[in-house]
Amino acid sequence: MTTALTWGFAVRDRGTALDGFIALYDGTGNSETTLHESITTKVVVDYELVCLCQEHGDRPHKAAPLGKFSELYPFDMLKRPLVAHAEEFVRQIKGKGYEPVTSIYEFQVWGPYTEKVGALGEWTPEEGNHTIPRQQRRKAARAWGYQGDELSFELGCAFLIQGHFTRHARYGHIDEQSGVILV
Repeated sequence: MTTALTWGFAVRDRGTALDGFIALYDGTGNSETTLHESITTKVVVDYELVCLCQEHGDRPHKAAPLGKFSELYPFDMLKRPLVAHAEEFVRQIKGKGYEPVTSIYEFQVWGPYTEKVGALGEWTPEEGNHTIPRQQRRKAARAWGYQGDELSFELGCAFLIQGHFTRHARYGHIDEQSGVILV
């Protein structure tokens, strides 16, 4: 078992976070270090609203600042839910120790993207595995779908809003690719 020290965290090399590796915190002097991160959220708006804006000349947005969205009709009807979602996102993420670097009007917006929703279905992951008896095979359900009493996003359009935040190093997270705790 090897141990690496990364910014005050001792990490035992036991695989990725999904494998359940153990990490020991040795945070001497790192709790007041401030780190910069970009965090993205998704908001879904009505398909008809996006079509209306596109009929009046709106184009897909690629890293467009939220404040640059037009405040004329019908573009203001698109801007309002995006700004409201960004304000709520900042309010919620502040509870996790993140502080926005810029105003929400400088957050970058990508979209619209069409939501892909499939029909509900069941399947057997162990199908074809001769080592598992048929009576012990379990069925799995597709997680992404909706039933009649839920809101259908089939024609909804998603926008991604990315903001830049800072946080103290005492709030660490695990890098899923390398399996190292980053502060």
